[in-house]
Amino acid sequence: MRNKLVLLSALLTSCSYLDTPVLSPYKMDIRQGNFITPEMREQLKPGMTKSQVRYVLGTPLIYDAFHGNRWDYTYRLERRGEIVEKQDMTLYFNGDNLTRVIESGKTIMDVPAEPPVVVAEAPVEQVVAKADPAVDVLTHVKAWATAWSAKNAHDYFAAYTPDFKPDNMSHAAWEKQRLDRISRPKEIEIGLDDIQVSLADAEHATVSFTQRYRSDNYRDVVGKTLELVKRGDAWLIASERAGKPQAAAQSAAKPAAQAAAGDADVGGAIKHWAEAWAARDVAQYLASYADTFKPAGMSKAKWQQQREQRIGKANSISVDISALTITQADDTHASATFKQDYRSDSYHDSTRKLLKLEKIGGAWLIVAEQAAK
Repeated sequence: MRNKLVLLSALLTSCSYLDTPVLSPYKMDIRQGNFITPEMREQLKPGMTKSQVRYVLGTPLIYDAFHGNRWDYTYRLERRGEIVEKQDMTLYFNGDNLTRVIESGKTIMDVPAEPPVVVAEAPVEQVVAKADPAVDVLTHVKAWATAWSAKNAHDYFAAYTPDFKPDNMSHAAWEKQRLDRISRPKEIEIGLDDIQVSLADAEHATVSFTQRYRSDNYRDVVGKTLELVKRGDAWLIASERAGKPQAAAQSAAKPAAQAAAGDADVGGAIKHWAEAWAARDVAQYLASYADTFKPAGMSKAKWQQQREQRIGKANSISVDISALTITQADDTHASATFKQDYRSDSYHDSTRKLLKLEKIGGAWLIVAEQAAK
């Protein structure tokens, strides 16, 4: 009898074990580091300064203060505990100039070392290629305008010297006024035309241009002059003068109306693309891309298959676009930058995105797409 009870107890224990469900934890996709797109890689040129490289690629993930001539950009995508995508790019500088780039162990850019110079009767002058300082000045001015368009008050104020003296008010009052005018509009677009850079010396420059300002409640066109000084690796604004140019004031109405109409068409195309994505309408989503669209890192067929799977797998999707800035190069080419907030039932993220569009057959279609965290 006792043996029967022991056997019965063992059988009940086995059945209880079989009925117990096996649970495994959900693991989210983890992205770490700087994702470098082919478009960003193509912008790297020998002789670029560190500030120019930082403007193109962003701040390096790994920076050693004791070896400032080396920057490391590393990216990892981990899915369910396994690394499914990775990038490793190392940049080397000679002083402030880019000389060598190594990606995944392969050299993709290298400035050859100068051969030894034999000095005979007269010294031989060696010519060293240097980055154009005017390009560096222009890069910082465009970064100032980009920060203003993105309503990024921190980077906007960082473009000015600490001792910047505004006209007719204290620095504190000016900063308060600018913060209010940047934060109040829902959208801001800054365009710079007819840019002229004049270098007084290695540390002082003057930049003049026509500035086109447009927000959801105000717009104007002014001539502006910036006086900049070099502090470290950065060109900072030391003074600023603005005044309405007569030519722009006399003829601004019609071009502004034409630009507004063109921007509305581009904005409508982007809105349609986002709405199709959110509605999980794969056909309309893919129809927003041109036949010439080339995705980064894969063929268009593989990219299309990947997009169909990701859109179809989600039960719900929302795509919110804000801080939209549209720039038209001409009647058939435009670019748009904006903040994209994506959310589905299993994943969400927030990115800055750049779309390049081309007007084909009366419709604005996406020909290039670039995203960054």
